[in-house]
Amino acid sequence: MTQASPETREPRQQLHGPRDYRLLLTAFTVSIAGDWLYKLALPLLILRLTGSALQTALVYSLEYVPYLIFAPFAGVVTDRYDRRLLMARADSLAACVVGALAILAWLHQYHLWVIYPAAFALSMITPLYQATFLGMLPNTVPRERLSWANSRLQAAQGTLDLAGPLLGAGATAVLGAPGALTLDSVSFALSALAVALMSRSLVRRDRREDATVLGDLKEAAQFIGASRPLFWGAVVAAGSSLGLAMVEANMITYLVHIRHQPVEAVGVVFAALGLGSLLGALLVPKILKRFNPASIIISCVITGGSATALLAAVRPFPAIAAIWLLVGASTAGFIVTFYTLRHQIVPEHLLGRVVILTRVIAYMMVPIAPIIGGVLLSATNEFWPVIAVSSSAQIGVGLIALLTPFRKATAAVRIS
Repeated sequence: MTQASPETREPRQQLHGPRDYRLLLTAFTVSIAGDWLYKLALPLLILRLTGSALQTALVYSLEYVPYLIFAPFAGVVTDRYDRRLLMARADSLAACVVGALAILAWLHQYHLWVIYPAAFALSMITPLYQATFLGMLPNTVPRERLSWANSRLQAAQGTLDLAGPLLGAGATAVLGAPGALTLDSVSFALSALAVALMSRSLVRRDRREDATVLGDLKEAAQFIGASRPLFWGAVVAAGSSLGLAMVEANMITYLVHIRHQPVEAVGVVFAALGLGSLLGALLVPKILKRFNPASIIISCVITGGSATALLAAVRPFPAIAAIWLLVGASTAGFIVTFYTLRHQIVPEHLLGRVVILTRVIAYMMVPIAPIIGGVLLSATNEFWPVIAVSSSAQIGVGLIALLTPFRKATAAVRIS
């Protein structure tokens, strides 16, 4: 199988107009908005059922373990078949899974053996959705607009992270877990409808009769290995994700179970993360015109780790929210920069697999991060040990990145 050069940039095929980009962004927005309902409903439900920080953190781990197992195969699928159809089916399947969970919740069948498998099933669907979505994005905008498109994407994510926790916490508090899960199921269905309205074929690709799953994955892995910006960017993301997941997965337990804050306070803290993400996403395209991607990524990781360390010194939840805002801004800066870099470097026919494999590298430590944090929190009944390990991981990987080929390699890749 011929290996594509990291510098090879094949023309994007079947470029469609702004209507498809708007529909794609709408589908993403609606789907992610609903995600906040189950992201808060499931952990809060488990915490109320068990009172255990460790079991509450476990639901976060279940979102990533199957992701890492099934994600590579999702990348192969999305590079072989109609991405529009795959994305619509992924949304529809997610609507069914959450809908079934909502029905059981309405019947007051609150069982961990139901909740955990549902979280597991959703995490199997997620990589297919993400690979198809990010694979479709470059075919809905001109190449020179990629940084703008990724910025708007992350801005939408930030807006949802701002409003989602408030709406999710409010819906969970007012409607309870059954109502929140029902709304989430509806959001997935609406997202599938938006995708169905897009052009029937954003990309036409030839089917290769001799293609194999392992061969396709090897081709993408070789491309990543030969591209220092992609490989080292994913490695830096792995250290950053490890640190952030430890804190984020245990923040609900810390605020509600240890600090005895109301559910609404949880919404405010997580909304601050979304506000920071929104502001960071809007600012990044301007920064990309002046600095190389490596400098931005490394600076964002170290800034996020330093901000996380400040959590050990504050107790009022408004101050926690302010720090979380800074973490959100730095995270958005990292994401927009790396997404744009990846879209510019990777040929279209490899994009789904490369997106997934770089995500697997970035998320490979995430499944154990919530458990590590949960064990520390349960053993000490204090949040500062979690913060210490988290901030050390983030700052450490940023400093290590300064000594790797990553900085020099990405300096030559300018974002217009």
